Amino acid sequence: MMDVSLLEGQSQISALFGVHLMDIIGNHPELKVITADMSYIANLELFKAMHNDQFINVGISEQNMIGVAAGLTSEGYKCVCLAQACFISMRCFEQVRQFMSYMGIPIILVGLSAGFGLQFMGNTHYAIEDIALMRSIPGITIFSPADAVETVKAFDIALSMDSPCYIRLTGTDRKLVYKEDYDYNPTNAHLLKEGNDVVLLSTGSMVAPSLEAALELEEMIHVHVGCVDIHCLSPLDNRLLNNFKDASLIVTIEEHSINGGLGSAVCEYAGEQTGFPPILKIGINGYSVVGDYQYLLEQHQLTIPQIVRQIVDKYNSIA
Repeated sequence: MMDVSLLEGQSQISALFGVHLMDIIGNHPELKVITADMSYIANLELFKAMHNDQFINVGISEQNMIGVAAGLTSEGYKCVCLAQACFISMRCFEQVRQFMSYMGIPIILVGLSAGFGLQFMGNTHYAIEDIALMRSIPGITIFSPADAVETVKAFDIALSMDSPCYIRLTGTDRKLVYKEDYDYNPTNAHLLKEGNDVVLLSTGSMVAPSLEAALELEEMIHVHVGCVDIHCLSPLDNRLLNNFKDASLIVTIEEHSINGGLGSAVCEYAGEQTGFPPILKIGINGYSVVGDYQYLLEQHQLTIPQIVRQIVDKYNSIA
């Protein structure tokens, strides 16, 4: 069982590479960690010093990184590639499609600082289309963990898989959503709070705010509000979605474009079914004025009060 206390106060990146990887590397001599000049940012300096034979820095050449990983995987290694999420999804799109998907090579991609994680570096570095891009490529499992605990669990599952996957790391908050260990199933979304009147489906950095928003909504509109952590975006847990056909409203909340991400995935499935309630998509719509993380969230109505207000307005319009 995982000692969750070790991850308290850790960012997703630090928990995964600074704590967990060092703990398990002795059991994985086949593992190669390949970075595009991200060892310091990814908290890999200790790993690099102690396990230099399992570490490769290709420099700022993300496309080449995927090719190197494909070659090493064909020789029996298990490769983890990490770079900023904006570059590992956009700059490497062709390599991911050709090597990982078309050729079926089981590389683990880790996208760092997804969403608005890079703050003052601007729109060129905001990864707000990465889920959409990865969802368009067949056969890639997409993990979007809510906190450090879920990040570690997603990584362990990815290590055991014989197919390609993408782990999307978001957010700057180091609080844990999961205070205790639990059985993680990548194909099953995690119901955090029961409620079938209004149902909030959130992913990544938006899971914790959604839980708080759910409690505020219950006080404001006096209905039962459910909250679900969609920690795996592809494949989507359609079985769970079917449980909410009788809801008054389904809301998707994500630190990603409203086009192509969680909201789109849910709408694609709902559009093929009968009897689904209205769906409100809350996410990023367009480019941003550069600023700190909170300022960026405010621009796109992603703070808790703004999320609550949008849901109340939508609920009142259909009530």
